[in-house]
Amino acid sequence: MSEFCSSSWLVLRTKSRHEGVVERALQLKQITSYLPTQRLMRQRQGRKREVELPLFPGYVFVRPRDDQYEGMRYIRGSCGLILSSNSTPATIPEQDLEAVRVLVNRCSSVSVDDGLVEGQRVRVIDGPLAGIEGELVQIKQQHLLVLNVELINRSVRVEVDRDLIAAL
Repeated sequence: MSEFCSSSWLVLRTKSRHEGVVERALQLKQITSYLPTQRLMRQRQGRKREVELPLFPGYVFVRPRDDQYEGMRYIRGSCGLILSSNSTPATIPEQDLEAVRVLVNRCSSVSVDDGLVEGQRVRVIDGPLAGIEGELVQIKQQHLLVLNVELINRSVRVEVDRDLIAAL
């Protein structure tokens, strides 16, 4: 396993919303870890507040020493390392993770695109338009998409919240 430790980071999968718990446990075990986070404004019950959320939900990046692999198996909220196609731990090069660090530290608004690209076929999964399929025409803002939906042989442009869309 030592070939993974020197220049690359490994990806540790976590249970939903357990990223912080797993990172704190890794730090207590003195395992090098990194959890990139972003600050977002959330509104709940009429109050706005700033929250810190993981940039990559469900993942923590780790760089364990050879003698620390066994200790990673028994961390509450951890689901194990992500494996590549040949059943070895998937790695992320140091320079890629450093680029993420720079973005998180220097940019006030960072978001991870969930794979939606203009021209892609998508389906509305919730709300009043649930079940309608269309072509993603434009990404207007971080959370707003413009869809081209064909209804009765006419194209209709509809603005839809990004959270309500799933790629086909």
